[in-house]
Amino acid sequence: MPADTFFSQTNCDRCDRPMIRVKTMSWFTNETICLDCAEGEDEVKQRIRAQGMNPMGYEGCGYLPTQF
Repeated sequence: MPADTFFSQTNCDRCDRPMIRVKTMSWFTNETICLDCAEGEDEVKQRIRAQGMNPMGYEGCGYLPTQF
């Protein structure tokens, strides 16, 4: 099993920008992401809700949904 790098990681897995103080785990994948990328995920969750679907069904799906 690979070592957990969440606390030692310095760059966002998605956009590769430096993460100075704040980072989070992606809602959809196992990536460690910056707050800008997390905000993008929030927008995706809002679009899923707007389609009348529950974003909880996409949690941990392994990809960033673009079509629902």
